[in-house]
Amino acid sequence: MTSPIRPIDKLIALCAEAARQFGDDPSAIADFVDAGIKELPKPEQRQLREQLALLTDQSQSQRSPS
Repeated sequence: MTSPIRPIDKLIALCAEAARQFGDDPSAIADFVDAGIKELPKPEQRQLREQLALLTDQSQSQRSPS
């Protein structure tokens, strides 16, 4: 049975907690989020990283050319 919490919801929670703890330190936030992802079971890690890849690709394709 899969968790009712979607992977993106877990990512949002990790990012919110990281921002709360580290404020304006992007490196510390990224490290915290990465460590949080590594604590998840392997299937959840894979799902979350796949969603991150999709979000990253989507955000770059929506940018207008300079």
